Amino acid sequence: MTIVPLVKVNLVGILDDKEKVLEAAQAIGALHLIPLTSAQKDLEAVPAGLGREAVEALRWLVDCSSQRRPVTDPEEFHLQDVVEKTLKNRKALKACQDLLAKLDRRIHDVEPWGDFNFSELHDVGHNRLWFYVVPHGKLKLVDPTDKILEVVHKDKYRSYIVVLSPEEPPSSAMPVPRTHVGAASLSALKRQYEKAAIDLEELELERQLLTKWRYVLAQNLAAARDHSARQRAALETADSERVFILQAWARRDQMDEIRELAAALGIAAVFSDISEGDKPPTLLENATPLKAGEDLVEFYQTPGYRDWDPSAIVYVSFIIFFGMIMTDAGYGLLLLALLFLFRKRFTGSDLGRRMFRMFAWLMVSTAVFGVLTGSYFGISPPNGSFLAHLKILHLKDVDTMMKITLTIGVVHIVLANIMRAVHEKTPSGRFQPLGWSLVALGGLATFLGQGTVFETGGPVSIVLGLLTVGFFGSDRKVNSVKSGGMRIFDGLASLARIVNIFSDVLSYMRLFALGLAAASLAETINSLSGQLQHTVPGLGLLIAILVLAIGHAINIGLGLIAGFVHGLRLNVIEFFNWGLKDEGKPFRPFKKEETRL
Repeated sequence: MTIVPLVKVNLVGILDDKEKVLEAAQAIGALHLIPLTSAQKDLEAVPAGLGREAVEALRWLVDCSSQRRPVTDPEEFHLQDVVEKTLKNRKALKACQDLLAKLDRRIHDVEPWGDFNFSELHDVGHNRLWFYVVPHGKLKLVDPTDKILEVVHKDKYRSYIVVLSPEEPPSSAMPVPRTHVGAASLSALKRQYEKAAIDLEELELERQLLTKWRYVLAQNLAAARDHSARQRAALETADSERVFILQAWARRDQMDEIRELAAALGIAAVFSDISEGDKPPTLLENATPLKAGEDLVEFYQTPGYRDWDPSAIVYVSFIIFFGMIMTDAGYGLLLLALLFLFRKRFTGSDLGRRMFRMFAWLMVSTAVFGVLTGSYFGISPPNGSFLAHLKILHLKDVDTMMKITLTIGVVHIVLANIMRAVHEKTPSGRFQPLGWSLVALGGLATFLGQGTVFETGGPVSIVLGLLTVGFFGSDRKVNSVKSGGMRIFDGLASLARIVNIFSDVLSYMRLFALGLAAASLAETINSLSGQLQHTVPGLGLLIAILVLAIGHAINIGLGLIAGFVHGLRLNVIEFFNWGLKDEGKPFRPFKKEETRL
């Protein structure tokens, strides 16, 4: 496990060659680009790029219910033209659907009033029509005195009343607010609806016609994303007259390869070491069996470049914690069999293969801890059997399980502090973690060593650890009374973390609690199933089988959620809290995504 050393590289070339250089840099896939200019306005002009637009276009065509025969020959295929037509079709079709929905609602609202057109005001004595939908229960509140009104329609619940008046009647004149009917007549609305429906059919036919390009469009998605990435990279180089500068981070062990590339392109490559003020990205590198640990680490926090790589420790501890939480051999073997059954779904990418390997170890860990705790779908092996002899952990032995989980917590946090101390450069950075390690080990010795010599040695270790933490509370130089006082204050402030280390160690008790809960629930499901089998004659066996299947499926689901959430939480919260100092940004190589199909 390591963080790969990087160097800063500047590629300097003629402006006319920039596109060629960017394409070559993308092909080699070894550079993490550094923006040299602020091109935010230009980037906002093309925020998604053709790649994302092509993805949206492909999704629109694939979702079409009626598909045309796909074209497989890309000779007549023009990516940008097809993408533009498809997205234009999607926008127009959705707008047409919205218009139809709006017109359908308007027709539904206007239909009770009948088909009519508004007359010119001078033809009706400058009177206007005011519309009211009055529930039958409020009709008696309508006073027809001094009003010109007409009930034009009635249904089961409402009366539709039109009032003729130059001005809108006051709100007290009618028991309900007036209804806005709109200026368009019913017949005009129906004509608009018919036209929109025809337009929708034509747009749907156009969409079906465009589906013939879905195959070649899928093949060109990666090329589209590559083109978009080059466009964005070109906006962030430093250009001056006829020269451009492309700056990036690169692996130190790839310097020769980059020099050869620069020589082949006829450009200059200038390398420089990382300075104190630089904030380079972090590139983690682990052996293939532990590679999934990088995904677990970067899922929450990428360590800083000057920090250390916790991937291997996180990977191993996550597998152990997951197994302790699930802790059932039957569940582990069942999930392992299902994983093997669907193994081909994981072989399509490096990420898939890493996940398959990790999931397999998680299931093995679950099975192993299930054997150690004697749980097989919630059933304990008979006394005297071979499996019973393998049972060395008793989940219901609270005292022992508490000691085991607290020991695991202390070891995990001490390991985090030791790794941090090894990679720190300052005295406080090195000795504070060692002090906290003494505190944690002393607390554990005091708890476990009651009645032994460790009971006395534990408090001594705690005191020595606290003195170490307080003395190395900071690296502030003491050259005056004020600085001495501030140094003492720094030490006292650093001692406040004793509450954190105490609570973080106790957090590991969730491993025992969740394992006990899962095992207890499995036993309850088995017990309930057995009772139902004997209580309900005839159908009892069928009901019992259903309860077993559904109950254990729910328990497995809860176990998977708990295993992932709490197994990761103990690593990325408690472990990272004591082991890592800085948060970094991941190394993202500028590379091609294009694949050959």
